[in-house]
Amino acid sequence: MELRKEDLEWYWFKGNEVLGALLQSVCLFRSQVLFDRGFRQDFSEDGRLFGDVTYADFESYHVVAASAGRILGTVRVTPPHVENVARSVLGAAEYKALLEKIEVRRDRCLEINRLMIVAGFRKLGLGRTLIYAAVALIETVMNRKDFAILASAGNCTKQADFCLKYTDYERIAGVPNRFESAFNDEVTFLLYKNPPYEKGREDIERFRAIFAGEIARAEPIPYRAFTIGENQANAIRRAA
Repeated sequence: MELRKEDLEWYWFKGNEVLGALLQSVCLFRSQVLFDRGFRQDFSEDGRLFGDVTYADFESYHVVAASAGRILGTVRVTPPHVENVARSVLGAAEYKALLEKIEVRRDRCLEINRLMIVAGFRKLGLGRTLIYAAVALIETVMNRKDFAILASAGNCTKQADFCLKYTDYERIAGVPNRFESAFNDEVTFLLYKNPPYEKGREDIERFRAIFAGEIARAEPIPYRAFTIGENQANAIRRAA
């Protein structure tokens, strides 16, 4: 039977609040997607970035979409006090200039990054749903009104174009793309518009309710917050 988006299971957690095995499984999943059958050698088993785990993962929030214990997609929300992708690609001085251009202090700038989806399931619209879930998480768990939201999106898989078409991300004028050798890709820097949102409003509202704990378990679409526990962690670990 063909998998539908309605059949997916959704989890969210903060990296330093769950068992290490769960975070490791998410990072290994990302590494496999990034490797992409040899396109990014740094993420291979012999590569210098294998496992794709950084300090930022422990301080970040993660949203995971799964089915029958298998991870199909994930996205990360990186808080201001740790290194995000934009700063790592641009360097400290140019990242500071970017923040000055959008008139945002560093301690008021989040980044949605590491949007990773199994190639065969992208047709489900999983990418946009993960971004909407990340926006809802920022609004309910991190208080969106206090923060700007950046993205560092690649171009070889048309991720930047995807974000511009299906979400309320906009290009940051005057900030050119930057090639990053680890990703073997040109990175585009984007800024999410302030609410009210034009795209994904229904999904964002649904996830807002989930993260705020307002939807009962009887909700027919199985979106739910990840509950910290050995059984759940092991289920996701086996899926990786």
